[in-house]
Amino acid sequence: MKRLLSITLLIAAMLSMLTVGAQAADYDFVTDGTPEYYDSTSYEEVYGSQYNYGGPNVVDYQISELEYGSFSTTQTGIMEKALLPGLQAAVAAGSGTGGYGIGNSGGNTVTLPGIENSGSLIWGDVELPGISQYTELTDDFLLSNGAIGKVSIPAIGVKNYYLWEGETTASMNKGLGHFTSTSVWDGNVGLCGHNRGAKYVIGAIKTLEIGDTVTYTTSAGTRTYEVETVRKIASNDWSYLEPTSDNRITMITCVAGDYSVRWMAQAVEVG
Repeated sequence: MKRLLSITLLIAAMLSMLTVGAQAADYDFVTDGTPEYYDSTSYEEVYGSQYNYGGPNVVDYQISELEYGSFSTTQTGIMEKALLPGLQAAVAAGSGTGGYGIGNSGGNTVTLPGIENSGSLIWGDVELPGISQYTELTDDFLLSNGAIGKVSIPAIGVKNYYLWEGETTASMNKGLGHFTSTSVWDGNVGLCGHNRGAKYVIGAIKTLEIGDTVTYTTSAGTRTYEVETVRKIASNDWSYLEPTSDNRITMITCVAGDYSVRWMAQAVEVG
């Protein structure tokens, strides 16, 4: 009897274990993770080139990936396939350099108006038209006596008048005054002087003729200018002292008895 009871209990326990196992298999475990993957962070896959250790890389320029490009640099890209109407039929790459120049389909250099170049490609600094020039006054630019330079105007008897900083009476008592807002060498050099009644006068600039010369000597060298314009201007007209892309010298003096106008003569460099 005891043996029969033991067998019955054992069978019941086994049936109970089978029931639990079946119930456990019915559970469905779900996580909160996203099924999507992040984009690759490999430099080669992101930028299309190997990382250049110790040198510049595309990522350094923080620009979008270029649409085209046979070289993996920021110098190349979409411009390889883009044509500039009237300028070129193709973009030429320097042999073995990976650099760029401007050429046409025949391999000859395209000359752009106002831009100087040499060789088969345009490289280095170029002089662009219309860009104002200006030389700032520094201590090492001054002559040994503290003057900016010397001015001579042979047609009116002005010989080696020193040019001093400042459009002031003090400067004009020693020679000529330099308009502080203007250049001292490259571009437009503006100066002023007494018209009469002083040791240094330039009132006779009103008699200058087109083509008369002016020489200007500084620590940077000597330039020769030819008179291009002589006229009366309003006392508040400072337009002739604006920066210029060419080298010129602008001279201003008072008009005797009329403080509303001034004489202005302007000369442009010829050599």
